[in-house]
Amino acid sequence: MELNKKNTTKIILILFSTVAFCIGLINLGTVWGAILKFFKILTPVIIGLCIAFVLDPLVMTLETKMFGSIAKRNPKSGKSAARGLGIFASLIIVSGIIALLLLLVIPEIEEALTILANTLPGTIANLINSANDLLARYEVDFRIPTGKLSEWTDLLVQAKEYIQNAFESGALSNIANTALSVLSGFAKFLVGLILSIYVLMQKEKIELFMSRFIKAYLSERVSSRIFRVATITKVSFRNYVTGQLTEAMILGMLCFIGMLIFRFPYPTATSAVVGIMALIPIFGAWIGGILGALLSLSQSFTKALLFVLFLIVLQQIEGNLIYPRVVGKSVGLPGILVLISVMIGASIGGVLGMILAVPVCSIMSVLIKESVDKRLSRKNAANNLEKAESILSKDI
Repeated sequence: MELNKKNTTKIILILFSTVAFCIGLINLGTVWGAILKFFKILTPVIIGLCIAFVLDPLVMTLETKMFGSIAKRNPKSGKSAARGLGIFASLIIVSGIIALLLLLVIPEIEEALTILANTLPGTIANLINSANDLLARYEVDFRIPTGKLSEWTDLLVQAKEYIQNAFESGALSNIANTALSVLSGFAKFLVGLILSIYVLMQKEKIELFMSRFIKAYLSERVSSRIFRVATITKVSFRNYVTGQLTEAMILGMLCFIGMLIFRFPYPTATSAVVGIMALIPIFGAWIGGILGALLSLSQSFTKALLFVLFLIVLQQIEGNLIYPRVVGKSVGLPGILVLISVMIGASIGGVLGMILAVPVCSIMSVLIKESVDKRLSRKNAANNLEKAESILSKDI
């Protein structure tokens, strides 16, 4: 009787799940909109958890290495004090690094863009004259139309007037919307930062509560599976973050050294931006390279062209040697899977998809490998049992 009730319950659950899945497919747009709205509401929570996850290794290192003596002297309240000091020191270190990068990058970019705005018309005119001279040397009838400096000035004035006219109709509303958007984003980040501090302070209690909750409402088999997936996820994401930061630092240093050797302009700002953009897997360095090319263009077109060639070589080194070995090795993936996962992630979720693709692929790889190993072991056991039975039957 109990078996019949259990089977009936399973059939009802399967039918309910099937009907719900079909309704979801029919109303896919509504379901996706509801999911996006739900995640938008949870944005501060997601930001806080991400900040806590990224800061946790640094907090633990500072807590044990720098402030560990406080916990040893006073076992009751010393651990909380050491944790709080570790969190505070971590926030100071990260904020200092960000401020230092901004102080190094912004002044050089501002100077280079000012020079570029003043010299770009003349640079383009010289380039056109050189191209026309080359066409004349090889007796080609076609010529690129040339423009005077005054024409470039008129073009810039027209562009400025066009932008002003475009914003005149709704300038105040656009400014208000932008201000509200920035304020909302800052408020979400601030709430997330406060939440991350709480999570870091109480992480052991939160883990214990979640563990007890899962064990209380789910079976032992399902609970152990959830804990296993959670452990794999934590390890994969932590290794990925560590590897990605290491790869970005290596690429930034290589870019800085190469720019000093080849005497490219603004090596500090360019290398910092290239290193930061390298946090986007595989293709991130090209985003920073666009800025480097523009900064080099402030000196000459030849410098910009040589910088592009330098970046192509550096990108090949990064894509074929550094990234697969540093990041791919840290998450346990071969280089080809890293590249494929990044391409698929980019097509699905853009920049965020590119960033999350590698750790997600790592988690799926581990879970699939475990499932394959279990199935093969079962098949091998079944084959061995069949062989033993066949041998026994022959003996009989």
